[in-house]
Amino acid sequence: MMKPPRLSSLLACSAAFAVIALSAAPLAAQDAITEVEQALDPEVEGGQDIVVTGELGEMHSQAREQARDITPRGGSVAAPLARMQRPVCPGVFGAETRTAYEIIGRIRSNAERIGHEVIRGEPCTANVIVAFVDDPHDEFEQLRDADHYLADGLSFWDAKRVRETESPVLAWNVTTMRNRDGIASNGNPPTFASTAISRTELGVREDIDVSVVMIRRDAIEGLDTIAIADYVTMRALAQTLTPEGATELGTILELFNEDVEAPPFRLTAFDEAYLTSLYREQANAPSRVALRDVGRLMERGSE
Repeated sequence: MMKPPRLSSLLACSAAFAVIALSAAPLAAQDAITEVEQALDPEVEGGQDIVVTGELGEMHSQAREQARDITPRGGSVAAPLARMQRPVCPGVFGAETRTAYEIIGRIRSNAERIGHEVIRGEPCTANVIVAFVDDPHDEFEQLRDADHYLADGLSFWDAKRVRETESPVLAWNVTTMRNRDGIASNGNPPTFASTAISRTELGVREDIDVSVVMIRRDAIEGLDTIAIADYVTMRALAQTLTPEGATELGTILELFNEDVEAPPFRLTAFDEAYLTSLYREQANAPSRVALRDVGRLMERGSE
């Protein structure tokens, strides 16, 4: 049996792509793509409803603690959290065409629901990449060895974290530090001249340029495209970590966690509140400000 082509060699062919569905025939023209998108309903009904109960204030405490657990330590609560600034353009590698569009449709729908812009109906360069591969660790090393833009921008510590991940999924975000107006600076570390700094507004922001989620093919058995897309949403639109064991409020990030007997298979109330809180604030808001409304948004959603 012929081995599937490596992700690194395929992506080297072109940096401008919107969808890569290499298990199926080549993609149709844009009008056909639009027709397929219209035939698919990204707002698929069903899934698990996460119901949270407790005394007033308890939800805020649990939400704050869980948000802290899934957010990488930035060294300071005053540091900005990474998020996307450009409109979301998902791309899928290693799936049949219809499956790819179902995943893309759901990711777009999720992004719009939390208040972020997406690209529809026109070609775009993917900044959220979902790849189904045989060996995510091997593919990651191939990208690093090739100095590919999908992995070359990672710091030593970020690359180390990816390498040491013991999971059928590898996920990372390539980010750039910019000033509040979106201007990047050369240098390591980057330096900026700014006087627009306060307790609630920083002089810098951290932009996610591209997010990659590699999933081992044999790990998706029994999962539908909505579960996969929701998981990708939480790993791609924010820098998040997989929690150890089951969480108090539930999160789609538990999807591939073998220690969780019945993980959520959809974005939970916590997940949507986390992303909504992050994207409703200014990009240069300190992390303590960006995530301060998670509990409040969950309470509002349960009313």
